[in-house]
Amino acid sequence: MPELPEVETIRKYLNKTILRKRIVNIKVFSKKQFPNNSEEIVGAKILSVKRRAKNLIIELSNEKIILIHLKLSGQLLWQPKTLNKTTRIVIVFDKGELVFNDLRKFGWIKVLNLDQLNLELKKFGPEPFSKDFSIKYLQKVFKKSIRPVKTILLDQEKIAGIGNIYANEALSEAEISPQKPVKALTIEEIKKLQKAILLVLKEGIKYNGASAADKLYLKPDSSNGSYQQHFRIYQKNGEKCKKCNTIIERINLGGRGTFFCPKCQNMSRFRYI
Repeated sequence: MPELPEVETIRKYLNKTILRKRIVNIKVFSKKQFPNNSEEIVGAKILSVKRRAKNLIIELSNEKIILIHLKLSGQLLWQPKTLNKTTRIVIVFDKGELVFNDLRKFGWIKVLNLDQLNLELKKFGPEPFSKDFSIKYLQKVFKKSIRPVKTILLDQEKIAGIGNIYANEALSEAEISPQKPVKALTIEEIKKLQKAILLVLKEGIKYNGASAADKLYLKPDSSNGSYQQHFRIYQKNGEKCKKCNTIIERINLGGRGTFFCPKCQNMSRFRYI
């Protein structure tokens, strides 16, 4: 699933590409993924492209808003050479086309007004790069929960935008066990974790996100991101930790593949309080 760095990479590209262009047609091949009447936005111009959590927010000149969530396998491609069997929606502009592909058909594009948008976005926690993502906030969120720290990092109601890749990477950077209950984190560990989250997200944006072997995430120009070339630990089970040469292991935690170094992220360094 595209996470904050992947969605931010797409946002930056589209903000340069479709700004001030006019929508002239919408081709919908999967109605459940575009539940609105396309006529609501035909003729409108693009005013801005923003991001909130893992959502793209496209503001239009007619006071409507396009909200896009790519979910597990969604892609937004600008003027691809061909459409394919996974193409679900095509937004046709006066110059160019934006194609929404989605292999698993979980993603969607909605047309909303401002009140509807605010309702959709209300459920998300603070953005990691915002002032609200403070040590004080993390202490408040963590102090009453015995849930594993990795599970909390993936909870979009607590922190917006982090998914499996960047949760694994941040915990590796902070040298914290993914299974450690958040209530047991010390203030020093919380500070390290906050710093690590910001670091790996910045790295992900710098390298235009991570494209796995399945090529489900692509930049809008159909090229790959390159953060996968800089992973510390994600999908590196069986390889040596870059810090200590201990073999990286993999477990399932909350149904997600979880990667850790048994030495740097010692699984016995916690207790329930």
